[in-house]
Parts: sequence; structure tokens; C-alpha cells
Amino acid sequence: MKLYTKTICPKCLWVKSELNAANLEVEVINIDHDESAKQIVLDAGFLSVPLFEINGEFIAEPTSIIDRISEMTA
Repeated sequence: MKLYTKTICPKCLWVKSELNAANLEVEVINIDHDESAKQIVLDAGFLSVPLFEINGEFIAEPTSIIDRISEMTA
């Protein structure tokens, strides 16, 4: 599982805090510091973060990401 984020991103902080609360191990990738990760986000058809990748599926809306986290920990 991967979470693509940016340095200044309130929604990213919200999603990261939910992931921490759920005790899920996720690779957090800051696209401000990783050009190849930024290209992955763009190639997947997205222009913003947070972007959650799980098993090749991308989830872009923060509320949808948090819903998926809840499903995984239920």
C-alpha cells in the first residue's frame, strides 16, 4: 500500500493521521521530493494528492480513502 502526498497538504495530513490511528503500514511517498512518484500519479490520471494505491487500484478522494481504511480494519 502506498500513499502519495505533498509537503503542504491538509487533506494528506488528515489521511495520514487516520492511517496511523488504524495502525496500518503504508509507504508514504512525498511527490515534492520524488519526481518518479509524481510521474506515477500523473500517469494514473490524477492531478492531486492524497492518492492511495492498494493492489494496483488508486483511490483519490480523502473520504473514500478513509472509508477503505475503515473497511480494512473492521
